[in-house]
Amino acid sequence: MGSVGGVSSVVGGVVLPVALRTAVEISQQRRERAFVVGGMVRDLLMNRPVGDYDLDIVVEGNGLGFAADVGAHLGGSVKEHAPFLTAKVTGPFAIASSRADGTLTEIDVATARQEVYEKPGALPCVRPAAIEDDLWRRDFSANAIALSLEKYLRHVEGEWTSSEVASAITDPCGGLSDIQSSTLRILHPKSFIDDPTRLFRAVRYLVRLSFHFDMPTLAGFVEAVKSGALSTLSPRRVWNEVLVALDEESPSEVIQEFAQRGLFSQLPVVSIDSPTWVLESMEHLAVIRGLLGTEIYRQAGRTILIANLLREGREDVARAVHEGNKVIQRAQAVLAADKNLAGLRVIPDVAAAYCIYGSQNLRELLEACLREVRG
Repeated sequence: MGSVGGVSSVVGGVVLPVALRTAVEISQQRRERAFVVGGMVRDLLMNRPVGDYDLDIVVEGNGLGFAADVGAHLGGSVKEHAPFLTAKVTGPFAIASSRADGTLTEIDVATARQEVYEKPGALPCVRPAAIEDDLWRRDFSANAIALSLEKYLRHVEGEWTSSEVASAITDPCGGLSDIQSSTLRILHPKSFIDDPTRLFRAVRYLVRLSFHFDMPTLAGFVEAVKSGALSTLSPRRVWNEVLVALDEESPSEVIQEFAQRGLFSQLPVVSIDSPTWVLESMEHLAVIRGLLGTEIYRQAGRTILIANLLREGREDVARAVHEGNKVIQRAQAVLAADKNLAGLRVIPDVAAAYCIYGSQNLRELLEACLREVRG
């Protein structure tokens, strides 16, 4: 049997304080204001965990040039996405930590920008703008908040508390007030129609943060679903949103909410009439997530979803999401695993089969595979 381990740590990452101090120095040298924005700042304000392995920077000015300077100072590689005014700086870095975990292996840099959607569901056209304009283009008020890099560095180094962060944020859209009242609010009436992937994001936030819609946002959500906004998304884009949900704390609850709120109306990934089989399998998978490691867990989740489509006679949907014949064949083997273990070729499929059927034979096989991988 082949094997797929968990996510391997990448040596050559840089610790967050070093990356931040470098970025702050570059911001000062270039005389360009730079910020952390969105979910990172929101989670700081909510006292939720913020990882030291993630850094997204927004620059007022030339984000591409800023990223090039960061790459030059840290000794990393830079990949530009010029049409969107964004770039990614990736390791291994010359200024690297000897640690193999808890380090940054990539830094995302974006120019503060405005967006124009030429038609619903299309990718936006962008142009440089001030940070306040950049925040107004975002999905929800709770994510339309920014904190300067200098002030974020103070927090990371233990000089500032979350309450001090709250007093220093850039908040043109009233995001802090909505965070304090657990409210999810869109910034524009047609937000969900312009970008229907926000429908999925909204549900993830409702579940993850225990938020609720304000009335205009709820009305906009329902209008977008009923008007067929989801039809502007390709099957693969819808599928990608479902795969993103696997990383939530409670993926089965998120996927169930997707189904109940009509987000599978155009692509029936999970049937609202009979979701129990797949949701229970996903719940079992979430229980053993820590044992499997991230990569095995994600692949097993994908296999369970494909197997569910085959079980419901929706091979057409399974093929529409472009996972390929090999994945479909593996899902077929997982469905047959209650009678035949020989078709299980990789560890994620053994994990998927165990979560579906829960037999002692499958559990023992999974444990043996994991022992083999981890020596």
